[in-house]
Amino acid sequence: MKLLCLDTSGSAGSIVLSDDDTILGEINLDSACTHTARLLSGIQYLLGHSELTLNDIQAFGVICGPGSFTGVRIGLTTVKGLAETQERPTVSVTAFEAWVERFPEWQGVMVPMIDARRGEVYAAVFERRGARLVQRDPGFVGAPGELLDGLGEETVLFLGGGAQKYRDLIRSRGRPRWRVAQTDPFLGRALAALASSKADRGEWTAPPDLCAFYLRRPDAEVNWKGP
Repeated sequence: MKLLCLDTSGSAGSIVLSDDDTILGEINLDSACTHTARLLSGIQYLLGHSELTLNDIQAFGVICGPGSFTGVRIGLTTVKGLAETQERPTVSVTAFEAWVERFPEWQGVMVPMIDARRGEVYAAVFERRGARLVQRDPGFVGAPGELLDGLGEETVLFLGGGAQKYRDLIRSRGRPRWRVAQTDPFLGRALAALASSKADRGEWTAPPDLCAFYLRRPDAEVNWKGP
């Protein structure tokens, strides 16, 4: 199955074209330039150099959040538009799931942390035992110290840009087996792998039903006082 997958949930964006487990092409870019300015041209570039067209794409994958409100909206809107135009299904993946997918060999507790600004993080707690992976909570948004206070495990792998930003805070807790993963910020390949697996299991989302996974309400919604 040929998939076109987009991650615009943060400044580090990815566009990945895959065929089952094979990556046909990818663009990864961490830039202050908005995703709107580079997304469609990147898709055209990948398709053109892969000698494919949108008609060849059988499904679309997208990171639905959490992350930048604007970035998440751009990705979802783009995938909705492309999928509806081509009459193709979509697969939705959270940024938490994609971060965990990047570390398939880790056994035990993993905590993806995404910078939510305002001194807060988005986070979730996952645990892998053997081949079984469980997300232990629906997601957290709040002060990183509050998150760390709730973790009693001696061994934890922290993932993502939020973990990098609050590395010193994590280390200050004096847990020698709490580790912060050192890696690049791009989720495209993990997204493509998860989207392919979900597609194989029939876990589709109709384009009109795609929705953002924010955890925190957008400022515009919070501040809106109505007519």
